[in-house]
Amino acid sequence: MKPADFLAIGLAFVAIVYLGGGVQRPDSTVIPLPAGEVQQVVAPVTAALAGHRDEARQLTAFYHSAAETVRRDGAGAKVIKSTAHLRTFCERAATLRFQGAFQKVPGLAAAVHGPDGALAKLLGLEVAELKHGKAADVLDAVAWACQEAAR
Repeated sequence: MKPADFLAIGLAFVAIVYLGGGVQRPDSTVIPLPAGEVQQVVAPVTAALAGHRDEARQLTAFYHSAAETVRRDGAGAKVIKSTAHLRTFCERAATLRFQGAFQKVPGLAAAVHGPDGALAKLLGLEVAELKHGKAADVLDAVAWACQEAAR
């Protein structure tokens, strides 16, 4: 395993243990409205989650908590240093925490994490230094898309 894999697994564990508590109360979460063009990019996430309200609520809280974690990381230690670290963190943490949701909702994994998914379109696929503010905004946009499906 590569060092990035160990980092991602550790971050996934932290996300599951510490961020998982926020999953129960997504209705009280205030998620900023993304710009119009960003809303179009995350629209497939909302479409994939249509009819899956419970999963949408849980994912809303998860992605919003992940956004807050990335924001805090950018202001502190900068553990998540590259887009590759963020991608690995998101894929592993979301997959570990929401295996059932991703299996139950066709097209959801591709809409969020696929090469043509929201994260790839908004952050790019190339490995680069992570811009924490932008990455947090993108994660919040995914949370907003999930929240829209939960309405």
